[in-house]
Amino acid sequence: MKNKLVTVINKNMINDLRDIKDVEFLYPLKSFCVGYNLEFSIEEIDGYILVNRILEDKDLDILEKLLANSKAKGIVFDDLGVIEIVKDLPMIKILLLDHIATNYESINYYLEYVDSVIVSNDLTKEEIEEILKKANKPLVVNVFGLKTLMYSRRLLLSNYANHHNINIERKMDATISPLKYFKIIENDYGTKFYAGKYFNGLELLNCSNVLFYWYDLIDLEQDKILPLIKDNKIDDINSDMLFLDKPTIYKVSDIND
Repeated sequence: MKNKLVTVINKNMINDLRDIKDVEFLYPLKSFCVGYNLEFSIEEIDGYILVNRILEDKDLDILEKLLANSKAKGIVFDDLGVIEIVKDLPMIKILLLDHIATNYESINYYLEYVDSVIVSNDLTKEEIEEILKKANKPLVVNVFGLKTLMYSRRLLLSNYANHHNINIERKMDATISPLKYFKIIENDYGTKFYAGKYFNGLELLNCSNVLFYWYDLIDLEQDKILPLIKDNKIDDINSDMLFLDKPTIYKVSDIND
């Protein structure tokens, strides 16, 4: 089985990874994603479709028509309205809840309607392993990629530039201190904020009850993609385990500025 789900961030990587037997591609769908520099038309997608923005009724109607003629193997989505329009389609349905999929009880509830759920990477390794153990179906696990911090339907970079009468940049690296930096990507449908360092969860690769290990390689340099996917080599990538070894529950008095 192909158990590495890799987001396509440039077209060159498709040829580089096509012959690796355990790789399945995830393609951001044109006009239905936020936070990606490259998107694909439905006709170009032969793997899995990514839909990661909040949709209105008219968007769901358009998406339903697109999917009716799709040859995709599956879809990854985070708007619950998509469940209704894909329920009878012959494709794998994977729910992306990001910061919400943090316990096995809620995940098992959603698994009554979809084939799999992506476990949040806001959790420790032990918490993720417990969820996998108690999940009713195999789940998708984040193992490498930029960590989503925030998503807004507002055009935050454009609004800021217009307010200050400066040139609009729809992609930006920003800092709030020397040690706290992040990446911002905007398109016509909203703005995403990502952590500056790549999330490194590669030690989760030996977990059980896993449908896919997800590599979400936003903005990663081309020459680093093949070594990462083929051999899990990250020596020259700025990465961090983030919450994997740091519980996110603590007393306010224990936080040091």
